[in-house]
Amino acid sequence: MLLAMDLEMLLEDQGYEVLQPVRNVERALAVLGAERPDVVTLDMNLNGESSAPVATALREQNIPFVVVTGYTAKHGEEPAFRDAPLVKKPYDTVELLRALTHLLTG
Repeated sequence: MLLAMDLEMLLEDQGYEVLQPVRNVERALAVLGAERPDVVTLDMNLNGESSAPVATALREQNIPFVVVTGYTAKHGEEPAFRDAPLVKKPYDTVELLRALTHLLTG
């Protein structure tokens, strides 16, 4: 959870409004049902569960996302994550912000 809090503070310091960090797939899908984020940072693993259903929901809603994960070898194996920008943990702040800016500005 510390990494999520660090990421939240980083994004808020850069002027982003953070809806809420979530710990599991069920909660992430619930938030997507209630909110419409402009962009999402998504770990491939949420509390021991693949976040592929979340990535699929994001794609269906045309919400851009960047994968922030330590599971880089699996990135291309799961169709839900394919072609999504990838930032490896431990993430480089500049690289992450660049990926988010690119997604938002096209």
